[in-house]
Amino acid sequence: MGMWLFKEIEKGTPERNPRETEFFRLTSPSEAVVREFIQNSLDARLNQEMVEVKISIHTVPKSDIEGFLDNTLKKHLIACGLLFKDYPVDIKCLLLEDFGTSGLDGDYRPDAKDNGNFYNFWWREGISQKLGQKAGRWGLGKTTFHLISKIRTMWGLTVRNDGKVLLMGKALLKTHELSGKKYQYFGYFSKEDYMPVDDDISIFTFKNKFKIKRKIDSGNKETGLSIVIPLIVDEISFDSIIKGVLQHYFYPILSKMLKVEIQEDGKREEINSENLIEIVSSINWTGTEWEAFNITKILEFVKDSLKIDPVILEVKDPLNPQITQESFGSQFDKIKQKFLNGENLKFKIPILITRGGSFTEKTFFIVLLKRFSNFKKSFERYIRSGILISEIKMLGNHPVAGLLIAEDPVICEFLGDCETPAHTNWNERTEDFSEKYKNAGKRNLRFIRKSMLQIVSILDEPPHERQVNFLKEIFSISVIPEKKEDENGGLPSIEDLSGEPAIFNIHSLVKENGFRITLNREVFDKSSFPFKAIIRIAYATRRGDPFAQYEKFDFDVSNESMINILKKGCNILEKSLNKIEIEVTGFDFELKVTGFDPRRDLVVDVKKI
Repeated sequence: MGMWLFKEIEKGTPERNPRETEFFRLTSPSEAVVREFIQNSLDARLNQEMVEVKISIHTVPKSDIEGFLDNTLKKHLIACGLLFKDYPVDIKCLLLEDFGTSGLDGDYRPDAKDNGNFYNFWWREGISQKLGQKAGRWGLGKTTFHLISKIRTMWGLTVRNDGKVLLMGKALLKTHELSGKKYQYFGYFSKEDYMPVDDDISIFTFKNKFKIKRKIDSGNKETGLSIVIPLIVDEISFDSIIKGVLQHYFYPILSKMLKVEIQEDGKREEINSENLIEIVSSINWTGTEWEAFNITKILEFVKDSLKIDPVILEVKDPLNPQITQESFGSQFDKIKQKFLNGENLKFKIPILITRGGSFTEKTFFIVLLKRFSNFKKSFERYIRSGILISEIKMLGNHPVAGLLIAEDPVICEFLGDCETPAHTNWNERTEDFSEKYKNAGKRNLRFIRKSMLQIVSILDEPPHERQVNFLKEIFSISVIPEKKEDENGGLPSIEDLSGEPAIFNIHSLVKENGFRITLNREVFDKSSFPFKAIIRIAYATRRGDPFAQYEKFDFDVSNESMINILKKGCNILEKSLNKIEIEVTGFDFELKVTGFDPRRDLVVDVKKI
């Protein structure tokens, strides 16, 4: 039987509390754990087989698992403030299992030399050996399994291709003191020498007590990984897991790379390529990003588009890649008409990736595109190796649905090298990316990110009728010094072309590198106060939505050493990154924000809420 082991902090060793989980608080706990587990399951796929993932929520009596949640672990949890006196009588667990995968292969000794998957999973933090199209690069994603446990604990049972069945556990706590001794932030469930548990009695006991479905009998073993997470946070539920699977992995399910089974208290749902759209249609998406779309129609478009042959676009200058009208060749008029008619389109875009300044490889990515005339904003998704890169937004309010899909190993490695820890963005400022690809890499990444926007901008001709409300809510602040300032020291705001009175007056402050906002008093009476408003700020861009292209490196309005905010007639409720939320309390309202880059134009959007 295994045991929980914690190491004392040796003299001369610094104390450390893990902060890696902060990267994964951007999404709900269900989304975070679903993204991480399924991503790794797709990485470990055997021979391009379909991966099957089974997720279940169930309760185990504490008395049945005392050998796994023992007194040693309990004392350390109490010392860290994660447990009060004792474990609950009933332990609610999340079980994650994948099938059709290789399991955690490689050397399983704690002093392993080959750094295989077993060693990386259990003994590395912040370091990953994944290459090529593998999605995980930072070695941080597995911390989500600890994040959703109230006691930051998990176990993993793996059945490998070599026939071995191995069990280990890990607690990711914080440095703590117990009985006058200081201990490291981590602990392991293993044998005394930190080797994984491999005796049949312990393995079968663990399997049966935690309701693991994987077959481990000799001669009838199912390879893969089973993860058990005890005392899960309250946000984890049957419905939240289903939504997380659908929102983040609809593409690999529709493309028959993946199917997922979810269970809790007698409820069971299998999601596959045949029933995914039906399941999506039966769910209430209120309060989610999908609420604003006819998501059924979008997924039907994706599924149908996978069956058609792509149009290969030509990139005229691979050293400075761009998509232009000439990229479509003689088919341009036909393709444009199909786009305007709302037909499904599929493009294959070739690109050259240069590594180390000299080694160049050919690769490509796919774009699926369809125009929906009734859309008020775009539905866009960027997918690498089956995982959704959720923070990239480039298309603004174009009435389209678009998917950018990277599956070729060369481009997957390239994009993986610039991915943020939680796999939510592609950022050219990551250290490994800059060193590996130099300036050519930055050009290629910017091209890939903007490629869908370039295609849409070429094909989506503006309507012929007059658009009286076009850009009504957006005011672009000019910093051209030749313009005459008004009596208050600011450039006069642009006249509202809609003919309706504007709520706010916005003035550019050229000399102070900022802007000033006041009320249009003709719009308000005394009963209007107080009310709230949101102010968004971004640097102007040549193409696309400037707010979607804002990055925290541009400026942060909460940084008082850079950005100065003076207010009158209002309360500042929140200020963060490029947004300021205010409560306007009277007619004398004025907000002055200065300290921006004098070399760049500003775009300011103010909305009453």
